[in-house]
Amino acid sequence: MKHLKRRTALAAVLCALQPWQAAQAQAGWKPEHPVRLIVPFAPGAATDISVRTISDHLAATLGQPVVIDNQGAASGTVGTAAAARAAADGTTWVLAHDPPFTILPHVRKLAYDPLKDFEPVALIATIPMVLVVRPGLPVNSIQELIDAARARPGQMTIASSGTGATSHLAAELFKYETRTDILHVPYKGQAQGVTDVLGGQVDMIFSSFGPVVQHIRSGRLKALGISVPKRYASLPEVPTIAESGVPGFDFSVWTGIAVPAGTPHAARDAIAAAVAQALQVPEVRARFDGLGFVPGEGGPEALRRKIEGDYAKWKRVIQAARIQIE
Repeated sequence: MKHLKRRTALAAVLCALQPWQAAQAQAGWKPEHPVRLIVPFAPGAATDISVRTISDHLAATLGQPVVIDNQGAASGTVGTAAAARAAADGTTWVLAHDPPFTILPHVRKLAYDPLKDFEPVALIATIPMVLVVRPGLPVNSIQELIDAARARPGQMTIASSGTGATSHLAAELFKYETRTDILHVPYKGQAQGVTDVLGGQVDMIFSSFGPVVQHIRSGRLKALGISVPKRYASLPEVPTIAESGVPGFDFSVWTGIAVPAGTPHAARDAIAAAVAQALQVPEVRARFDGLGFVPGEGGPEALRRKIEGDYAKWKRVIQAARIQIE
């Protein structure tokens, strides 16, 4: 009778878990040697920070060190291609990120197919952006900005950290969804673009929260809208762009973990469960909040939907905007 009760209790616990977590609990997969996690960007980037914040927790859960291998070159495509060629045994992972997975496939020929050569595992974080304008610009809402841009086609300006950068693509998506003509002004880095918006040389920029939040709170920049469907907890007074006259607008930088296609599902599910567990650790969540990161939710299918949805979206936007990236 006691054994029956124990089995019933175990079954109840497994049913309460997400599918990939239940699979891991049943299969108990563990890597046989240290894991190599290829980060196809330089150390210190937001993408790199997102995974380094949880890497020790992943190692503790899976019982093997997680060694981060930064291969920053060609906007992330070199490291991503190396991961696609790796053995599909669960011990080589890649940090999946927007440009090499959903954007660059539409502007250049790559040595991998992001939809066929990888198995999505888990979303680590999404990084919302905020549209800020110079304080002297006589607009105080997204709708007023749209009206002003339509009244002066090609005369208003929007900065970015470079052609093809996430801030540029956010701008192109905004122009595409609002049918406005705003002149793109690329800079060599986000900081330069923000500086010129502060100085009044450029009208606006899409930025992650870190570089602009202090200027928003001091009144030196006006925040008109958040780029994701849900308001950001640290700036609750700023509406989303979607609720401000652009229904369905959704743009965020995101990071996740993927493995080479053919990796056993037991390994994939165990890694996904470890990520889910790490994202619940209080110090991880505090670190993410301070950086403006929103912890990811869902396992393999959630990341698959994100990749496939963004892949299709950026194909439309890039073709409409005729974006070319060298």
